[in-house]
Amino acid sequence: MPTHHFLPGTEEDLKRTLFDVNRKMQEEEVKTKASSLGLPYVDLFNFPIDFNVFGLLTEEEARAAEAVVFYKEQNDLRIATLNPLNALLKNKLKEFSEKNKVGLYLLSSQNFARILSLYDKVPKFKARVQDEAIKIDKQKDFLAELKGLKNLSFQQQKSMSELMEIIFGTAVELRVSDIHFEPEEHFVKLRFRIDGVLHDMLHINLNLQKSLTVRLKILAKLKFNISKVSQDGRMTFLYLGKPIDVRVSVLPSAYGEEIVMRLLGVDNIGLKVSELGLGEKAEALLRKALNRPNGMIITTGPTGSGKTTTLYACLNELNDPGVKIITLEDPVEYKLEGIVQTPIDHNHDFDFAKGLRAVLRQDPDIIMVGEIRDQETAETSMQAALTGHLVLSTLHTNDSSGAIPRLINMGVKPFVAAPALSLIMAQRLVRRLCPACKKTAQLSPQVLEKCVYVLKQIPESAGINLPKVYQFFHSTGCAECGNLGYKGRLGIYELMENTEAIQKLIFEQGSMSQFKKTAVKQGMVTLAQDGLLKALAGLTDVEEVFRVAME
Repeated sequence: MPTHHFLPGTEEDLKRTLFDVNRKMQEEEVKTKASSLGLPYVDLFNFPIDFNVFGLLTEEEARAAEAVVFYKEQNDLRIATLNPLNALLKNKLKEFSEKNKVGLYLLSSQNFARILSLYDKVPKFKARVQDEAIKIDKQKDFLAELKGLKNLSFQQQKSMSELMEIIFGTAVELRVSDIHFEPEEHFVKLRFRIDGVLHDMLHINLNLQKSLTVRLKILAKLKFNISKVSQDGRMTFLYLGKPIDVRVSVLPSAYGEEIVMRLLGVDNIGLKVSELGLGEKAEALLRKALNRPNGMIITTGPTGSGKTTTLYACLNELNDPGVKIITLEDPVEYKLEGIVQTPIDHNHDFDFAKGLRAVLRQDPDIIMVGEIRDQETAETSMQAALTGHLVLSTLHTNDSSGAIPRLINMGVKPFVAAPALSLIMAQRLVRRLCPACKKTAQLSPQVLEKCVYVLKQIPESAGINLPKVYQFFHSTGCAECGNLGYKGRLGIYELMENTEAIQKLIFEQGSMSQFKKTAVKQGMVTLAQDGLLKALAGLTDVEEVFRVAME
């Protein structure tokens, strides 16, 4: 038996147990004291101290002030102390507060002693101020650097700041919408969502998990010492001087905390209706509804189908000094100049229904309601549409023909819905073929037969001339698109106008199939048909269309 193993009940075992018991008792005492002083408590026993900010106080200053700096991110500075009344500490707090927002925490004497011992482990350390925010100042080949990190030992040679720079730089380079950190038993999996599809990018060394999690949680202003509950926050990083907002969600999992980060890009903020990719007739229908002084426009589709982008494009068209536009959003993802944007706050009992009633007292001309989730929100929105307001909103249904039955099932009265609705638009996002490697595709007889059948169902009233020979395309992948075959996304749409025939069905409380049959008869092009028309134009491929819009 190896000599360094200890049997239960040995003197070494007893010392270790007594240490753990004493430490726990002391931490509980300090936690109680912190509560009585009105200060937050912090346990830094396993906290990954960043030496870049550790040196803001020299060892002599730390001992004299009975305090240590354990975190700094931009102007957010956090200090842990034994004695908040220490005179030198008060002077240091005043000095730091000139350029920083300082947070003071209480810690135990055991914690303080352990951290002081770290000064001895640093060969030569100069006190300095270093901004720890993620800043990417130089254009690099971040993807190549990320691929180099597949060597786990090489990962540990990088500082956490360098790792963050590579990950976020690659995300911007690849037009990533979401970054996923997923802890597994032996590693942390890094995945990117690119054009709506997740891709495995890297296995991160398990030794870096704690530091990575704490760094991201602190950046997002989350509680880093709480790991058993979900948390949501926000952060911003700079890419070549351009700020990029990030929405952060943390969720406990079997092997640690999973972190998903949504990059809120600004590229689509200024999008116009003409740039959405609508067909000629569909765009005319949307503009007709937008030009009305009142009425309600509803966009439908699953999460991630581009509904918010479409609504923002509509708001950009409507945004004029002569009108007042107010939005209710959960959360506000993009800031639009000249528009009053109101965030929903469930923690303070401010939901869509209550928010909408408050908005109507603000004398708006145009209202955007982020989502219709209940009967009260639906009915209040429609009453607003009937009383001189143009209302835009979203609803979760598979297609446009399912929207009205869904509203009626919510409890909306047919006599309210029929005159209030102007237009219902369903949409999906498909990946756009990379133009650099696009080539003609040979479909199997079964797939081609299905495409021909769907396209031939397009009504004559839609005014679309189909080609005599169907030619579809596909991309094999190249350096331009990162060997994915796709670069960017575009929308496919179906628009159902609220005509007299549709209104009659509303009063009769018709079924989804009846609404669809009537809408097609009056010229509606379905999602799959619009997608296949775009596949014929070489914008996407058949596989993408059938992936998101099966008939």
